[in-house]
Amino acid sequence: MKANLLVSAGAASAAIPTVHMPINFKYGADSKISTDLKLPYSDTTIEVCYDLGSSDFWMFHPNAIQNWGANCLSCQGQCNRTVPDSGVYDPSKSSSASEVGPWDALYGYGGGLAKGYRTDGVVNDTFTFGNEAGYSTVVPDVQVALAFYLQQRIKDPKGECDPVPKYDFSIMGISPYYTSPKPNIENTTGPSFRQNLLQQGLVANTVQSLWFEKAPAKLEDTYTGSGLQGGIDLSKFTGPLVKIPSIPATDISYGAAGYYTYQPNLTFVADGAHVDLPVDRSGRATDNECIIDSGAVSDGFAPIDQARFLNVTGLAYNPKRPDPGQMLSWPGACDTIPTDGEQAFLQYSFASVDGKSSIEIDMPLRSYARQQLPEDVEIGWCTMRMYLGSCLLAAPFSTRAFFAADDARLELALAKGGVAERGSGVDYSQVVDRIP
Repeated sequence: MKANLLVSAGAASAAIPTVHMPINFKYGADSKISTDLKLPYSDTTIEVCYDLGSSDFWMFHPNAIQNWGANCLSCQGQCNRTVPDSGVYDPSKSSSASEVGPWDALYGYGGGLAKGYRTDGVVNDTFTFGNEAGYSTVVPDVQVALAFYLQQRIKDPKGECDPVPKYDFSIMGISPYYTSPKPNIENTTGPSFRQNLLQQGLVANTVQSLWFEKAPAKLEDTYTGSGLQGGIDLSKFTGPLVKIPSIPATDISYGAAGYYTYQPNLTFVADGAHVDLPVDRSGRATDNECIIDSGAVSDGFAPIDQARFLNVTGLAYNPKRPDPGQMLSWPGACDTIPTDGEQAFLQYSFASVDGKSSIEIDMPLRSYARQQLPEDVEIGWCTMRMYLGSCLLAAPFSTRAFFAADDARLELALAKGGVAERGSGVDYSQVVDRIP
């Protein structure tokens, strides 16, 4: 176990205080970028979504309930299940926990607020965060809300309350902390993990970076990487780190939490041939509302000609799952997707903030094969974590893009990631506290 005690974790980085958050991108249904939280009173770990698309941190407390069975907003369904012990944090068992205080909040996630989590308490405790590369970081006095109820907008057509739908046991939002007086802004409800670190002096700024190491050998294996709060490790990418336009929440109609930029240009590259795939920039959520969201499952694209996109890339809609907005498929077994990124990849091209350069992120098609839907298994196809219709830079994007943000300066930057050796962690001698 490669352990870091938080208070000394940044000591080698010329006194830049940082917090290293080890992260994973696991294979499986609805997997997202996550960190493994070890409970302070046992060896149990809870998978916590490490979410660039929200700003609050919560966990379930004992006897929490999830509800489903109705598809209308705020409608209670007929199905209820207790959250399993494996997904629950019990502060009464922790010797390092504070007294539980009141915290009445509702957190909504997903398109159309597909999931709503209600909380009734808040507590501070010391937690250990780790990943499958063996890194762990102990963070003291972390404030977390305690959820007692989840309502999912999922129908139960057979009236059997089976199967039980999947859901997150915990979400750690790491988007900017908002306290704006403007009515269109979705201000941070809290608790905010990043604001918590700042107030404790464990970081000195609102800078963060996120990267993944080289891809695992097998499709079903876990990507490992790091989220670094308070700094940027310049050794974890190749080529330039390019500042790209950052669209503040005040310029977005609904002001949701997150990091927004302009939709990139798309090119498909196969066997050295480049084919441009023009994107639709005419409507809402296609150009000026493209979110970078590690807590989302699938990358989204908005090509002007969807049929051409499918023809050029070789991807398809599974005839058993034909609805627009559904995940695409590779029409063959997953192991038939080209193994060499130079043979078949999507290239995302982002213009720099000054318009004088660009950064190209190359996404091998294999990077999107992170789960198998039943309809694809049935006909021998491979599920691809992408959909058509709008722009979204989700968990798959993070496997090849080094991300950096400076909230105070409203700066975003990207570089070519996925190049660090697996298990390399953070090189504190290469950490800086601002985007160069």
